[in-house]
Amino acid sequence: MGWTLEQLRTLAALADGGTMAAAASELGYTPGAVSQQMAALAAAAGRPLLVRVGRRVELTDDGLLLLAGAREVLAADERARSALAAPRADRRAVVTLGVFGSAGSAGFGPTAALLAARAPWVDVRAVEVDVERALDAVAGLDVVLGLDHPDSPAPPVAGVVVTELVREQYAVVGAAGALPSEPAALREVLTAADWVLPPLDTAFGRAARTACARAGVTPVVRHTVTDTAVSLALAESGAGVTLATPLMRALRPTSGDVRPLPDPSGGLQRRVVALTRATAAEREAVALVLTALRDAFTRPAA
Repeated sequence: MGWTLEQLRTLAALADGGTMAAAASELGYTPGAVSQQMAALAAAAGRPLLVRVGRRVELTDDGLLLLAGAREVLAADERARSALAAPRADRRAVVTLGVFGSAGSAGFGPTAALLAARAPWVDVRAVEVDVERALDAVAGLDVVLGLDHPDSPAPPVAGVVVTELVREQYAVVGAAGALPSEPAALREVLTAADWVLPPLDTAFGRAARTACARAGVTPVVRHTVTDTAVSLALAESGAGVTLATPLMRALRPTSGDVRPLPDPSGGLQRRVVALTRATAAEREAVALVLTALRDAFTRPAA
């Protein structure tokens, strides 16, 4: 049924006024325009809506039924118009942000603080996601924090906008006093050491093994762990060596040794990225969250 708001508004005015002339006066139309609106509405409804009683008109049973729905539609339209007309400070826009361990810990607080200062009408709400399934989470959330490893790159996905937030370097972490500074000596220690790494079927696990091979090290993985805090605790205890970025070490500060991976090509990197559906990225509130995320991750403290 292809009726319009104007036709429904005419129906309500006619019900209130009782005559074409009264409805025309209320709406600022001519009586002929009111008659045309009602004829079009009846055609859209597919049934008679009015009966004439002398100079007045009355609604049929179908007209009364449509009138009840029309008043609800018109009230909803008025509420929507009022909401848009309200001052910015009185509005509220919720943006859901998918977060994971180290990036969520480092980025959510500063991002929320920036939004509180810049756009207090944006209500950003954190939802924990599995970083390995970040792309899947984009379908149900406005923005999702994810990772991309150049040594194990994620394929581009149509309709998903990827915004780089920060690029950081992995370093080797071991027990205090266990890791020499000289690259050749460190390589020997790493070759003989037990390792704490994520499984091979994760992007980090694949990238770590690739970078180790490039550094001339074949890691003997004794402990298969994905949790950052657990990996660092095991490394600090002497159970093995692991790899961690500055954000990961900020999540779980360590007193162990931290050394660059002896990789002549520059070592292992990761990008913390924000993933957004292209349609969601067009929302003003989402764009403000993305800007705040970029600023939060590029602050010196991050």
